[in-house]
Amino acid sequence: MTTQHNHDLANTDTAEQTRKEAILQAAIEYFGTLGFYGTSLQKIATKVGLTKAGVLHYVGSKEGLLSLALAGTYDVQTDDITQRYQAMEQPHLPAMLREIVAVNAKRPMLVHMFSTLSAEAINPDHPAHEYFQQREKRGLSDLHSIQWQVPKGVDVVATCSAAYCAMDGMQLRWLRNPELDLTAMWQSIEQVLFPEPLWSDFK
Repeated sequence: MTTQHNHDLANTDTAEQTRKEAILQAAIEYFGTLGFYGTSLQKIATKVGLTKAGVLHYVGSKEGLLSLALAGTYDVQTDDITQRYQAMEQPHLPAMLREIVAVNAKRPMLVHMFSTLSAEAINPDHPAHEYFQQREKRGLSDLHSIQWQVPKGVDVVATCSAAYCAMDGMQLRWLRNPELDLTAMWQSIEQVLFPEPLWSDFK
């Protein structure tokens, strides 16, 4: 009896997680193609075969779903990379950026969502406006805290800011032309940001 009960609970938990993941994936797709305002909970509910109330049961609110898609999904992998470099004895900035590009190359739908919401959230009233503002500040602060191995005289914060601006623009170009190779595009940018021979020992 107890074994069967535990088995039923495990199946219930798995089904709940599967439904929540389906809702999240539908939200990521719609936030990317339609933006936050163009996406309705009813569209997501129809996509996953639930009622609007059913979707709310899993995510609480549309804003909660937005937070789950951005901070709870998009940021997770790149935050892991940053934390790993914070623990390194001799971290190299170009190598870390290369890893981020490699991650993003494998998740075009998430990058599409992030880019669309980033542009939409320029509006101060957008629910993700504060997220994007704080994300940029936090990202630069985290990078500044790392003891980077860089050529003498290099301004790490300025270099990081330029790199992220270049990355944002590159990703938009890639989304418009998905036949392009994101990693190859970054290699060209890297040659400008981290030129030889100045950076030859720091890549």
